[in-house]
Amino acid sequence: MANKVGLTDARIAGLKAPASGQIEVADGIVTGLRLRMGASGTKTYILRKRVQGKWLNVTIGRHGPNFTLAHARRKARDLLVDVEQGKSIARKPGAKRKGSKGVGTVAELYETYLAQQIVGKKRSANEFDRVFRKYIEPELGDRLADSITRSDVSRFVEKIAFERGKETLTMARIVYRHLSTFYSWALTRLEHLPANPCRDAWRPKRSEPRDRVLSDREVAALWQAAVEDGYPFGHLVQMLILTAQRRGEVLDATCDEFDFKWKVWTVPGDRAKNGKANVVPLSAQALEVVTDIFTAAGIAPEDAHKQSQILLASKVTSTNSVSGLSKAWKRIRASVDEKLGYEAAHFTMHDIRRTVATGLQRIGIPLVVSEAVLNHQSGSAMAGVAGVYHRHQYTNEKREALALWGREVLLLVAKYPPQNQER
Repeated sequence: MANKVGLTDARIAGLKAPASGQIEVADGIVTGLRLRMGASGTKTYILRKRVQGKWLNVTIGRHGPNFTLAHARRKARDLLVDVEQGKSIARKPGAKRKGSKGVGTVAELYETYLAQQIVGKKRSANEFDRVFRKYIEPELGDRLADSITRSDVSRFVEKIAFERGKETLTMARIVYRHLSTFYSWALTRLEHLPANPCRDAWRPKRSEPRDRVLSDREVAALWQAAVEDGYPFGHLVQMLILTAQRRGEVLDATCDEFDFKWKVWTVPGDRAKNGKANVVPLSAQALEVVTDIFTAAGIAPEDAHKQSQILLASKVTSTNSVSGLSKAWKRIRASVDEKLGYEAAHFTMHDIRRTVATGLQRIGIPLVVSEAVLNHQSGSAMAGVAGVYHRHQYTNEKREALALWGREVLLLVAKYPPQNQER
């Protein structure tokens, strides 16, 4: 039965489940939008529209914290636009929506794209899928793939960039890039879409390359703050300082990547940004930090090769890295300022890597060796034919460089004690 009282958040919250059967409440804002509720208490949004003399009932989504009345209205309006353009939105369970020769919605086409182009073929497959599920699918997933326009993309990306009261420009650029890559592949399957809708759509401009390098005093303060913070985040920062590896490579390191006998940490190619495995010699200081992490995690160093779990693992599951990094980094940054006695200019975790690279140069490490430490595949040594035959890994040179750097860090810590200890 239909209730003539329109849909409101308060009305939906106060609905009582019927003893049997189901009830429907029509929306007074978007024609055809209804909320259906059964005896189980589940609330589902549907769109009812008369097309060519027949009634179509399309399930839009289940009401909940992540799919509210506002979301349902937006999706209903999108589907009504598709109807006005002569595209069918009807779908039976397990079947694809018609239109564009049966290609269907963005979400349906994405599943084909995921299977053919992403899974098993891209190192970033998990991250790509996460971005799609979290950002793209909720907004565009139910839209017919060939109905997305440049203005749709612009509004969508702009919403991600500014919606939450603070700029999230980096994520907006990432989402735009993923959506554009998807449509570059999908275009040959969309007969009625003349061009990639992401082309010429708005997206945030790329930020200027960062050049922040921490001073010697700031390096000392950061090390002291990390030591005080301890496991797990303080140890993470110490590893970043001592190894110059990327944050994600340290966070997702598994126990079996560490060899205590040979004092090395091997970052496998499938986790390295450039796809190249990197052997990272562990200085005496780094080895001490790694040993402390193993001890805090309750894992014997001699059993490292037997353990495939993430070393800095979440308390909930050993297959995920520890959570709460943003909050911990704010805490460590505040501690750095306290130890300096003044507020340092903004710096990020990635700036630590640039700082170490600069420090290696300052203490006389050849550029080709510091590049090898960073696992960079740039420069004349790796260009053209030279790159084909140049396979020296510089392991011994990297060991010497990181040993010198480890000692340099401790010298800086001794030279610049915290301000509150000097008084």
